[in-house]
Amino acid sequence: MTSTTPPKRPFGRILIVGTGPSGLILAILLAQHGIRSLVLEAWPHLDTRLRATQYGVPATRIFRRAGILEDIRAQSIGSAAFGSICWRRVADQKKLVTLDLSCVADHPDRMTIIPLGDLVQIMYRHCVERYSGLINVKFEHRVVDVRQDSGKAWVNAEVGKEKTRQCFEADYVIGCDGARSTVRKSLFGSHWPGVTFEQQIIVQNIWYDGFEKHGWTGGNYMVDPDTWGLIARRGLGGLWRITYGDDGGLSDDEYLARRPKRLEKMLPGNPTPEQYRIEATNIYKMHNRCVEKMRVGRVLLAADAAHVNNPWGGYGCMSAVLDAGGLADCLIGYYEGRADEDILDTYAEVRREKFIKYVDSRSTRNLERVSKSDPWTVLETDKFFAILRGLEGNKQKTREFMLVSANRRDHDWIANDN
Repeated sequence: MTSTTPPKRPFGRILIVGTGPSGLILAILLAQHGIRSLVLEAWPHLDTRLRATQYGVPATRIFRRAGILEDIRAQSIGSAAFGSICWRRVADQKKLVTLDLSCVADHPDRMTIIPLGDLVQIMYRHCVERYSGLINVKFEHRVVDVRQDSGKAWVNAEVGKEKTRQCFEADYVIGCDGARSTVRKSLFGSHWPGVTFEQQIIVQNIWYDGFEKHGWTGGNYMVDPDTWGLIARRGLGGLWRITYGDDGGLSDDEYLARRPKRLEKMLPGNPTPEQYRIEATNIYKMHNRCVEKMRVGRVLLAADAAHVNNPWGGYGCMSAVLDAGGLADCLIGYYEGRADEDILDTYAEVRREKFIKYVDSRSTRNLERVSKSDPWTVLETDKFFAILRGLEGNKQKTREFMLVSANRRDHDWIANDN
């Protein structure tokens, strides 16, 4: 008779800290292979602040693997409706160069366009509706420290409004708890190599009919040493996301007081405040930082808990999703006996290398392209612009360029400037 004894597994449960995109999609990918996870979140709800909105082809592939791409497409703006990505000079709002996304509107791996707040809600819904027996998400569980020994890892958490202390054990703890990660600080304290940029970025959703009146579509990178940013379509009814940089060192009230003049310069038609409606605003610092190790024993880091970068080029959330996909592959391979525990070191080394080699440098170049370039000469001095200018007006060559770039799994196909 054939034995029905289930195989002995090398571990039983993963503890994930954080309900951001990396934490939730990691839990989903593990659950598809029968791996249980406990997900602890400090907030009483999901984080729906204004953050990422565009995710490159490699992230789209992970969304498909997780079984959430269909739901994402149903709520997102399609490439054809989105239109194009262009770079504009702020002084006269002239388009400098354009990349037509409609050329790949039928490609299954095309860029995904959806606000991060909507994305994490889709992920969470899949966690609770499809994998409730394998994924346990607990809100108002603020992890305050992380410990481990040779056989297990555990966290101490403050639970609920009463902040009752509880201990939670697992075979491995995964820090997906963002740029202020408690898990990272438990490993490395305040040591986090990299830079914090002097500038602040101000992010807002705006209803303004002037975009349609002036024929603006898609994403518009605004090039100017003083007033630089990104203006991108966020809905079919006139909702747009406006992100721009300002000097560091001011109070939030001072930034908001300066906003009308900035928007007047950047927006088509040079509107005054009574001509648009601001729906939501967030103010952020920008960093490019990365830990020296993404694994220490039974504790691993992913996404913003391990590395952060400025938002220009869409590398941040895409890198987070790729971290989750890579870590899931390694944990699944180990769990199913197709790899040994050293595969977790491979995850940590490879994903850190990708950040250092690609994301750090390229996101910095994208930032400098809009904030430090001379808008009157950048067409002649920027190699990336030269490539895009050679594609303009030729849909077939544009499609070929974008589809070839789409097969580069390690970095953002839209922001690639090599």
